[in-house]
Amino acid sequence: MIHLFHLQNRLIDMKKIIFIGITLSVLAGCAVGPKYSRPETKAPTSYAQEHTKSDSITSLKWWEVFQDSALQKLIHISLKENKDLLTAISRVEESKAVLGYNKANLGPFLDYSARARNTNFGSTAEGATVAFPTNSYSLLGNISWEIDIWGRLRHANRAAYAQMMASEEDRKSVYISLVSQVAEDYFQLRGLDERHELAKRTFESRKEYERILTLRFEKGEVAELDKLQAEQITASAEAQMYALEREIVLMENALNVLLGRNSTAITRGISNAEQKLPDTIPQGLPSQLLERRPDIRSSEQRLVAQTEQVGQAVALRFPSLSLTGFLGVASQDLSQIGNGNAFLGSITGQLAGPFFRFNQNKRRVEAEKALAQQYAYAYEKTVINAFAEVENSLAQISTYRKEYLAREHQVMATQKTLNLSKALYDNGYTSFLQVLDSERELFSASYDKSIALQNQLISTVMLYKALGGGW
Repeated sequence: MIHLFHLQNRLIDMKKIIFIGITLSVLAGCAVGPKYSRPETKAPTSYAQEHTKSDSITSLKWWEVFQDSALQKLIHISLKENKDLLTAISRVEESKAVLGYNKANLGPFLDYSARARNTNFGSTAEGATVAFPTNSYSLLGNISWEIDIWGRLRHANRAAYAQMMASEEDRKSVYISLVSQVAEDYFQLRGLDERHELAKRTFESRKEYERILTLRFEKGEVAELDKLQAEQITASAEAQMYALEREIVLMENALNVLLGRNSTAITRGISNAEQKLPDTIPQGLPSQLLERRPDIRSSEQRLVAQTEQVGQAVALRFPSLSLTGFLGVASQDLSQIGNGNAFLGSITGQLAGPFFRFNQNKRRVEAEKALAQQYAYAYEKTVINAFAEVENSLAQISTYRKEYLAREHQVMATQKTLNLSKALYDNGYTSFLQVLDSERELFSASYDKSIALQNQLISTVMLYKALGGGW
């Protein structure tokens, strides 16, 4: 009963200590340091390139925009296997662990220690061995607690939380960029396929025309110059065909890297010409962009974290209060370790702070404030870039659509010109040079038409990315 009485007394004392610590923490008041406020940015009321609509492309799933099952499958694979995205996810987990680590500093730490010492022999100056017992045994529970009066630990905790949120927004940015890049590379690949097929058809057509001219030259019906010019444009189409084959391989490998796998043939879906896009694409209100774009949100969270770092630096200029103590048993005789007289405990309060450090702490606050200002400028620049990217994407969509229609008319006109030139040449009314020029113009117009369609699709992808949609 005596042993239990002593233990209860020690526990009561420790409860008082903890209660005092909690009271001090609650009564500490507001933490020193600046309060975060979002920098003022002037969002335009509407986009210059389009009439603003209340809905947005960001409210649609990407497969509702690009209805291509092969593209959907590629994006699904990339979201599971892309190494950059997996790295970004891992960084989020790391930041969560750092937050938990910092959060633990707000509470008391409880540790334990056990010690046994047995030194039963010593020696005299003459070298004789004598009994010299110094036995001791102890089992202690230790407590340490820094009372966060000025908010240093709270600032550190909030900074870690903001960094965690920034890493989560970075993950969303990687997600959007990955989906956009896969779609962009896919449309480029399908465009290369189309242009390769164009070069192949052109080569076969020119090869046949070259064969006919060679026979006519052998019969003396045409000059050798006509035959050589036919060989020239045929070789040009053949060279272009092999150049496009090379680009197709490179683009397939680029896609495989995004998919997180070694070189594998890319499954194709519908052609670029078969892709269905709405005539008008809603882009939402400009004010929504600040909340939709993860890179903007990430930049702001880093500014929040740095603002908390300023508060932490300010708090370091004030004294800190810490409590340490222990409760346990200690005895020179192990058999008496449970005796009431073996119980012991201690509590220590310490107030420590800087006195004179040649303005070191003041300069640290100034440095953290300057860094916070840099993050504020970076945030404002990110916002400006975001609006510029949306405007650029809207302009590209509009102009590429018009360019594609113009290229269609150009292809139709050059095809008729080529047909007429061949008829005139066959009847001896014009030189082969006219046919050669018409051939080149048709190939060039068809090539440019394919690129205009490809760019129209990619510009839609870029708008989707610029608006921060899909996450």
